[in-house]
Amino acid sequence: MLLKSVELHNFRGYRNFKLNFAPLTSLLGEGDSGKKTILRALDIFFNGPLAKRPLKLQDLNERALKDGDWEISITCFFEKLAIKKKYDLKNYLAETDYFCEDGNDFEEVTPQNRKHFRQLLAQLPMYVFFDRESKATSPLKFVVRSAIRDKQVEIKEVQDYIDERVGRNLSQILANYKDLGEEPAPQFVFEEQDFADMIKRQARISESANPKPSQLILSFLLAQSENASIDNVIYAFEEEDLTEDEDAKLAQAVLKLVAKNKQVILIPNSPHLMGLLPLEGIKIIENVGGKRQILTDDQVFAAAQKLGISGSQRAGRSSCVLLVEGQEDVRFITKINQWLYEEGLVSDTFDHKGLFILPVGGCGSLLAWLNFDLFSKLNEPWFILIDSDKGTPEAGQSRHHLQQIKAKYPEAADHIHATYKREIENYLVFKDQGRILKFEPYEDVKQHMYDLMTSRKKRWIKDKTASKLMEKMSLKDLQDHYQSNGQDHRELVEFLLEIDQFINQLPK
Repeated sequence: MLLKSVELHNFRGYRNFKLNFAPLTSLLGEGDSGKKTILRALDIFFNGPLAKRPLKLQDLNERALKDGDWEISITCFFEKLAIKKKYDLKNYLAETDYFCEDGNDFEEVTPQNRKHFRQLLAQLPMYVFFDRESKATSPLKFVVRSAIRDKQVEIKEVQDYIDERVGRNLSQILANYKDLGEEPAPQFVFEEQDFADMIKRQARISESANPKPSQLILSFLLAQSENASIDNVIYAFEEEDLTEDEDAKLAQAVLKLVAKNKQVILIPNSPHLMGLLPLEGIKIIENVGGKRQILTDDQVFAAAQKLGISGSQRAGRSSCVLLVEGQEDVRFITKINQWLYEEGLVSDTFDHKGLFILPVGGCGSLLAWLNFDLFSKLNEPWFILIDSDKGTPEAGQSRHHLQQIKAKYPEAADHIHATYKREIENYLVFKDQGRILKFEPYEDVKQHMYDLMTSRKKRWIKDKTASKLMEKMSLKDLQDHYQSNGQDHRELVEFLLEIDQFINQLPK
């Protein structure tokens, strides 16, 4: 269940505030803008007393306190469902819950509808929040929580069975006691146990060797992105103390999670990480006179420059920028370029010539670049190489987005290329025991290879298909040949040679 938006009333620095979420939302802002406050509010909403920092009297907004407004509320909106939690600070944070379905008015939770409300709560996603204060054991504790949620029906059955068994046997014992003529009958009070809480307390996890929490949490997110065994979850993460290589892995992990229908809310603290994330879902928060506000689209880039993530900084020392979809595309282009260099077709690699290959997501992200006019802010010449997605429902939309970009930047139209085939994997081959397996132009190569390896009882990660296939390939294996005017041409090789020649002609 996707979290659409959150409304905060009188919570810390937010008097009245609403924020919309995307599948991947990146929160940007200066140190006092209140980015983490939003993640903490969600933690309180979803996890209540189990939140990292449960609600306290000190969380009341200062202006609200001066105005005599003693009520904090956190409201989360989902598809066809909204839930509001109000806390009365005059009554020791007494909580009152409300819900509305299908756009109706909010209804207070009462004894009559409490069962239905609990059923609604059971449909909400789990919320896992990692920040610089998280411990190395935090990911595994979350796994315990998720396992309990997945088995909650069985846990309830065991608890009901024990309750029924104890009650039945207690009745028999007291009846027999009475038959023995003993008076008065003893009174037994059976304290109902919460088995889920008992399991949590028993599942104690400790660590040794003082691991770095940030790296361990990154490892957890990478594992989740590969397995995605936990459904209906929101991952909230503050990037902290990671190297550039680790930032790249984090960006790869969150993009995979989103592709697998998970939701991610991320606070990136480095310009390098921001340069690896798609622009869709960016929310920049500013503190203006003590009031938090979200920047409009036309203000985003100006604020991005202020925060140190401007186009020129994205490109670093680059002389030219190539925009691609993801990290696999970066490896693909780098590998072809290395083959060209080894064959003597180029004088040096793109890395040494200053080409910056920037993964920005699919055509939807490029549309955001168009809307924000970020292409003109790069301060370097730019090229685009994007998957055409031919043969898929997304193909028409991708083609339309590229046409819009070409129309707005006609001088760069020749620098924008969509693959003739479906995606980069269709240009590769699989070398197997002396045989070469070639793929059809619109075939789902990732699925084909996954099915093939599964039938052989071998592990295969779909999103690593390109990297795996390229390991045993050379330039002559690349399936990018096509005929035009009776001559043989090479689609990708010629496009990369065009970029190489363009860079050679740039002023030194």
